[in-house]
Amino acid sequence: MVKRNLTIDEQTDILMRGTRFADEADWSAESSADQSLRKQMSDELREKLKSGKPLRVYLGVDPTSSHLHVGHFVPLQKLRKFQELGHHVIFLIGDYTAMIGDPSGRDTGRDRLTHEQVLEMARTYKEQAFCVLDPEATEVRYNSEWLAKLTFADIVELASIFPLKQIISRRDFQERLAQGESLRFHEALYTLMQGYDAYALECDVQVGAYDQHFNMLSGRTIQTFFGQTSHVMVTNPLLIGTDGRKMSKSFGNTINIKDDPFDMYGKTMRISDDYIRDYLELASSLPGPDIDRLLEQLKSGENPMDVKKHLAWNLVALYYDEQTAQAAQQKFQTVVQKKEAPDEIPVISVPERYTTATWIDLLAGLSLTKSKGEARRLIQQGGFYVEQQAVDNLEAPVSIPEGGVLIRLGKRRYYRLIR
Repeated sequence: MVKRNLTIDEQTDILMRGTRFADEADWSAESSADQSLRKQMSDELREKLKSGKPLRVYLGVDPTSSHLHVGHFVPLQKLRKFQELGHHVIFLIGDYTAMIGDPSGRDTGRDRLTHEQVLEMARTYKEQAFCVLDPEATEVRYNSEWLAKLTFADIVELASIFPLKQIISRRDFQERLAQGESLRFHEALYTLMQGYDAYALECDVQVGAYDQHFNMLSGRTIQTFFGQTSHVMVTNPLLIGTDGRKMSKSFGNTINIKDDPFDMYGKTMRISDDYIRDYLELASSLPGPDIDRLLEQLKSGENPMDVKKHLAWNLVALYYDEQTAQAAQQKFQTVVQKKEAPDEIPVISVPERYTTATWIDLLAGLSLTKSKGEARRLIQQGGFYVEQQAVDNLEAPVSIPEGGVLIRLGKRRYYRLIR
């Protein structure tokens, strides 16, 4: 049952915290569109909570990659809040929708995946999700359970609900068409499939990133069409990466949940001060009062680095444990804050031909070692570091994110590489 020690308004405030409902460009301004839809969703959620019954809340994820970063886990943090308040949480693995691939925010079409490829990438999804969710209180479903059973007549009926103009007016579709990019008809069916998930699960609430806004609206439409009460949309903004752009593997700006603890801590310390609030509200597991206290400290002029230390510690503790987080923090203070690295570090611009090479090729090619043999021995002896992390793989590829990367040869030879 839902916990009774919180009022309906208190629960609503907790569950709607950090949500965004307007276009990306309007987030910082808290536009009237955002405020209007936020009020509508808050009012609908409040009405559902008044029943006193546990709500059916779901998050759907498509296994299109086996590597997840903390941005992927933002909706899971929100799902956990619902779980802590006693609601029924469903973690939906989109093994069928992944075969099409969500076109949201894409400037090109996705490669088609087989069901076998999707299931292989999904193998670790439950394990990773349970880093945040309580496994004993989480229902895990696969949308092939119902989507695989739909007949062609069923799909035609679903398609009849939506005017074609509404589908192709999507901004991402319009941008691709304007750029002369291919747009295939099956991509337009994705939103119908995800919308059907909401109906099949009889959900009261759907949680997801803001780029799922259109798909969630489709779910509300399909639920209403089949006589269900439409679900509440709880959408969060996309998390910004360490270089100020949307967190994405292609940008090399991610904080991965499988990162080494020290690397995770250090990456968090590199995020822009402008995005501390988003990280606290979206990515951390800190309770609301602690977040408010840290934000008030920022507002009162406290050094943002001190607040980021709390954030970095919390992230490592969340995905590892408190002891590991403490060790990562101590290492950061020793290596970075006590300036074991020199103040003046040579900056080297790396030619394009080395950005896809191995570190051995780069070190020798830039004359940082006398030969490839010396570079190989340096790595084998544990004397080569990238962002203070030893590289022990002789075939490790070069990775230089937008903001550059710090490397160390031996104990004291530091260089910053930029593209």
